[in-house]
Amino acid sequence: MVFKRLINTGNIYFMRNYCTPKSGQRVPPPTPEIIETFSRNGDNGTSKTLTGEVLPKDHNIFHAIGSTEELLSYVGIAREHAQECEHEYCDKLKRIQTVIIDISTAISRCGDKNKKPISSTYTKELEEWIHHYSKQLPPPERYIIPGGGIAAASLHVARAICRKTERTIVPLVRNGGLEQEALIYLNRLSDFLFTISRIAAKVDKRTESIYIPKPDEKIQAQVLYARGI
Repeated sequence: MVFKRLINTGNIYFMRNYCTPKSGQRVPPPTPEIIETFSRNGDNGTSKTLTGEVLPKDHNIFHAIGSTEELLSYVGIAREHAQECEHEYCDKLKRIQTVIIDISTAISRCGDKNKKPISSTYTKELEEWIHHYSKQLPPPERYIIPGGGIAAASLHVARAICRKTERTIVPLVRNGGLEQEALIYLNRLSDFLFTISRIAAKVDKRTESIYIPKPDEKIQAQVLYARGI
């Protein structure tokens, strides 16, 4: 019978001898345990914050967390383009990514009085960088059309996503769940990203494209970096 053949003791003895390493023979490392990347816990349209609170996925907290993840990822793309072009501000973008992670964590702990505060030194750091790079640039025009090479263009996209992220956390700051320092940091970060997008265009020897409206036409100007604020 097939069943008896499968459990023949002779076969088992042979398999044991085959699998047992001989003296001095190298034992292969154990196969690592496979960890699934899904849990199915969110299949009903809810998710859990770091405080353990279960909320619908369209809650303001998760909108804000999603925006910070999008910003984090696109700053990463901008950093990769900067590295390919050998721009010297790459380490600053990586530093910014770590702060964005801190902000995302703070958002997920909204209302938790024991959460780690967002330090104002992060914002001061951005302001110092803005002043440093601004000295290397001519005064900005009223509206710079995003472009100026792949490195500069990616920073313009990151800036736009930063502005969106800033808007998503306003309700959380307003109701007291998130400290205002997170909002201030994102506001200054968009100014920094705008500034180094111009630096990237300059280093890559690309011309900035300027939008010039008709004399009787009004446009919404890009938000320029804050001078001395």
